[in-house]
Amino acid sequence: QNTNQHSGDYSNIKNVFRPGHADFTYTQKYGIRDYRGGGRASGRETCARVAAGAIAKLFLKEQGISITAYTERAAGISCTKFDASQIEQNTMRAPDADAAKLMEEKIAEIRKAGDSTGGIIACRIDGVPSGLGEPVFEKADALLAQAMLSIGAIKGIEFGCGFNCADMTGSQNNDVMQANSDKSVCFKTNNAGGILGGITNSDQIFFRCAIKPVPSIYQSQQTVDIHGNECDLLIEGRHDICLCPRIVPVIEAMAAITITDLLLRNRATKA
Repeated sequence: QNTNQHSGDYSNIKNVFRPGHADFTYTQKYGIRDYRGGGRASGRETCARVAAGAIAKLFLKEQGISITAYTERAAGISCTKFDASQIEQNTMRAPDADAAKLMEEKIAEIRKAGDSTGGIIACRIDGVPSGLGEPVFEKADALLAQAMLSIGAIKGIEFGCGFNCADMTGSQNNDVMQANSDKSVCFKTNNAGGILGGITNSDQIFFRCAIKPVPSIYQSQQTVDIHGNECDLLIEGRHDICLCPRIVPVIEAMAAITITDLLLRNRATKA
């Protein structure tokens, strides 16, 4: 039984909509909401996803597939190096120890100001065979995007070079193909992020997710109560300043579940 919960911290928001939270939209749709932490909109629900993802990872490991997610940017600080061994060695789950320290220092400043911050989490999936995903409505990238955007704090996703391709020419964006000595195909670059036409091409699947700032901040905010009256709200209780390190394992879990589904679906069509 979880005894480390403080439901009483939410008593002052029982009749007030919190800016940035799903309080208003849940009330509009269902006529009721759980103000004690957000209910189904709370990040707490992701614990079940991580448990399921752990099982999916065991299956994927047998297929030679690995998933590595990490904080690439937080509080305006970006990683400039990638060392996978560093990811679990710092509180930010960042692959750059120096950048992680700067992130921690900046987040400490933001905490003192009673505010919060967001960031970017990157994810690499290695060992995925070609041929996963279906044309049009069951594309591999579409299913991964759906899985990622089902995580509450994620507000955007890009694959490969993502939005940067909007400023590129076709000759710059196209991943040039070449033949290996065994006549298999490989790519010189990976702007596509390992997926072409919604189907995996055997290259590394790479995507980034934009994480919004934590909406619960320790500053007075203007809002409206359930009766339609304007009021000021000062949130109390325990709240994170940056969600990035907490969401890293959730992204890995959802990626593992999605790739597992795609593999099993592909097997079924070839049976």
